[in-house]
Amino acid sequence: MADSKTALAGDRLLAYATLAPSAFLLLLLAGAPTITVFFTSMQDVGMGDTSGPFVGLENFAWALTEPTFLTALWNTFVWVFGSVALEMLLGLGLALLLNKSFQFRGAARAVILAPYLVPTVVAVLTWRYMLHDIVGIINATLTGIGLISQPLLWLNSQSLAMVSVIMVGVWKFFPFAVIAILGILQSIPQEQYEAAKIDGASSFQQFWRITLPYVMPVFLLTTLLRTIWSFNKFEIIYLMTGGGPLDATTTLPVLVYLKAFSDFEFGRAAAIAIITLAILCVLLAIYFFFIKRAEARQ
Repeated sequence: MADSKTALAGDRLLAYATLAPSAFLLLLLAGAPTITVFFTSMQDVGMGDTSGPFVGLENFAWALTEPTFLTALWNTFVWVFGSVALEMLLGLGLALLLNKSFQFRGAARAVILAPYLVPTVVAVLTWRYMLHDIVGIINATLTGIGLISQPLLWLNSQSLAMVSVIMVGVWKFFPFAVIAILGILQSIPQEQYEAAKIDGASSFQQFWRITLPYVMPVFLLTTLLRTIWSFNKFEIIYLMTGGGPLDATTTLPVLVYLKAFSDFEFGRAAAIAIITLAILCVLLAIYFFFIKRAEARQ
């Protein structure tokens, strides 16, 4: 008995020793910058300064009462939930389609997954040209088939700019959802579907009782990852619209960039970054709460 306890303690010590270098490196690469940003958020740091007067929570108070910040916060939620919802629904539908046997399925997979392989800058510049109000192919096509009588200002209209950005984001990243969901679909034992058919289950019942329970954990995890990544997404929005017109597409990451490198208000930019981190932590907590609740029910 004593020998087994000693062996177990030795295994734990070995595990801790093995993980220690990676944990230290992670703490150094992730923790140190976060702590630096946190301290910067409590200072009045301007251009050319490495530090500034301590102002406490003044930068946070400014952010929570600043109309530009509140607009960026709302835009961030619209961008995140709009793009992620469409990505996941489109990804689920196409994954179910690609999981079936049909002619040219390999070619269809390649076409569907291609947008994810295109560099973001290349994709954005291509879409900017396509959405151009004068020479863009989208306006030309819509005008040619009679759906619109005059060109739409896709990137210069407050009502259409966010729609355009979400459309590009969905096009670029829905293949990630397809890959994740298709992988789990192909691991479902076919015997379960065969048994369900023998019992007289309809296609919807097979999906509801067999497919969905298998897919749901991966679906939720993919949704969480895409939510985090979309919340922090900067380049698509900035390259597409620069946050305009009139802050119509300014999200929190874009506002952080503008405050830091256009207004040179690094303290306020850091405060916005910390608030963004806090929001993501809340979303993570909500996700894990529902996951544990679902596991407890099972």
